[in-house]
Amino acid sequence: MLNIGQYHDPMLEVRNGSAMPEIAANTVSATPDAYDGGAGNFAPPNSSAGLTNEFLTLMVAQIQNQDPLNPLDGTEYVTQLAQFAQVESLEYLRMGQENMAILAENLQVLGTTQLIGREVLVPADSVELGDEVIKGQIELDSAVEGVTLEITNEAGDVVATIDLGSQAAGAVDYEIDPEALDLPPGEYELSAKTTQDGESGDATVLVAAAVEKVHIASTTGYMMLELGNGLGAVSLFDIREMA
Repeated sequence: MLNIGQYHDPMLEVRNGSAMPEIAANTVSATPDAYDGGAGNFAPPNSSAGLTNEFLTLMVAQIQNQDPLNPLDGTEYVTQLAQFAQVESLEYLRMGQENMAILAENLQVLGTTQLIGREVLVPADSVELGDEVIKGQIELDSAVEGVTLEITNEAGDVVATIDLGSQAAGAVDYEIDPEALDLPPGEYELSAKTTQDGESGDATVLVAAAVEKVHIASTTGYMMLELGNGLGAVSLFDIREMA
């Protein structure tokens, strides 16, 4: 005869005065992935769907093995299910934001490809000269009495200077004609020198070049433009002007 006061089931453990079942090995098997019955496949264990499936499996097993004289409180299960639903909604929101970011990046790539063949103006301190005339600008923060563009060869010698005279603040156009300056093909450094009230200074040199191709840097994820005239890869955000 069963003594009700001494009821004991080896499948149960006492948790805060309520019955907490110890799941038998043949009841729930530990698998690396939780089965998503709705989708017909296995969900990753750390995903919201995987955690929900595991929780439901454990909940069913606990209900099946609970002490009928001390049943489990269903309020706790309802609360946890609501929390899982909230986590799942946040995960869907995060996935939607990621998809929007990918879409925006793809649109940016498509838009940037339209720059191929167009001429852009970017800061540069060197240029590769050939037979064609190189155009560019010098940026001045304030008016100066004199501006000079110095061209230095690979040996470090200043082989040509272009005197642009007195200039107001803003962009000052210049041209480098290798034939007129008797400059053989090669790589040269560019520097702009200014004078004002007896003091010398430096200015930013911009070089115009055609966009040859577009790619995304693997290390930074930034959009990069491959430019001609030996300027190489330049960030999209370095473009000062576009023709």
